[in-house]
Amino acid sequence: MYKQEGWHKMSNFYPIIRHWLNVCKRAFPACLNHIAVAAVLAAVVGTGILFLFPPVVQAAVTVEGLPRPAYLEQLENYSAEIVRLREERLRREEALAKALLRYEIKRGDTLTKIAALFRTDIESIISWNKISNPHLIFPGQYLDILTIKGTLHKINKGDTIYSIAALYKADARSIAAFNLLDDPAQLKAGETLIIPGGVMPLEERKAVQATLLASRYGERNAPPAGSEATRPSFRWPVQGRITSRFGPRNGSYHYGLDIAVPLGSYVGAAAPGVVFGTGFRQGYGLVLMINHGGGWSTLYAHNSQLLVEDNDRVSAGQPVALVGASGNATGPHLHLEIIYNGRKLDPLLYLPR
Repeated sequence: MYKQEGWHKMSNFYPIIRHWLNVCKRAFPACLNHIAVAAVLAAVVGTGILFLFPPVVQAAVTVEGLPRPAYLEQLENYSAEIVRLREERLRREEALAKALLRYEIKRGDTLTKIAALFRTDIESIISWNKISNPHLIFPGQYLDILTIKGTLHKINKGDTIYSIAALYKADARSIAAFNLLDDPAQLKAGETLIIPGGVMPLEERKAVQATLLASRYGERNAPPAGSEATRPSFRWPVQGRITSRFGPRNGSYHYGLDIAVPLGSYVGAAAPGVVFGTGFRQGYGLVLMINHGGGWSTLYAHNSQLLVEDNDRVSAGQPVALVGASGNATGPHLHLEIIYNGRKLDPLLYLPR
């Protein structure tokens, strides 16, 4: 295209060239041959220059035709990978949000109903929410419900992603990926992790089963109906350090309160009443009980010596025994039980704070 336009422009100069050639022929006839030769040479040289050195516009077309630089393709690949990773993270965030729900308990709800609603089991709900009494759930209370197969773990100080995975027989990389942990080595104590495919540890399962067993037999922390009208005013029988509370313990259920005190310390009556049930019992060691009336009674175990006998009437605070380590005991302490109509209750709910 350019060459055609170039020759067209040059043809505009032909009349002028012929005019000057005629002028020169008349004025300088002797020089005509030399001028003709010079003109021919100029035309040949000019044509050669145009042919050998094409214009810049044609050079630009040649540059555009070269192969694309490799770095441009790499940049496009990196961009596509970033988009893919961003979409993958969004999918994981959505899956994480759906995996753990906060359910608000409604009037008439029970753990059995809630477990059926979310197609899970009562044991898992108790474990996830650390429920000590399955009967004590109230409208407006919230429960954590896991909608995938697995369990929950509250991070403790010193936990690592590998120790947690080993505890629940799960995969460390799956735990890190599911919980979107940017740095699995930096776990924050107190936060909760979802353990996909995790299995509840044996000791925890035993504790949960003990809680359920106790609830089936009616051992509840809440005061039984009608008990307040006849409940005596209890006092602490000894002053010491609480070493074991009422509730699940080591895969079984602890039905009383253990208080560590020096050997031989006095044990006082928690409330006035009549002594009964004195003697030695398996596990309890040397024991006595006091009937306080109205369906209420107390039990004192692991004594080293009894200071009263059956049918003795005692007042509140009166010494009834000496602290010991009889029966199944690892050291001197008092095991105290508070009982209402045969149901063992949490002593801490009835002793002064």
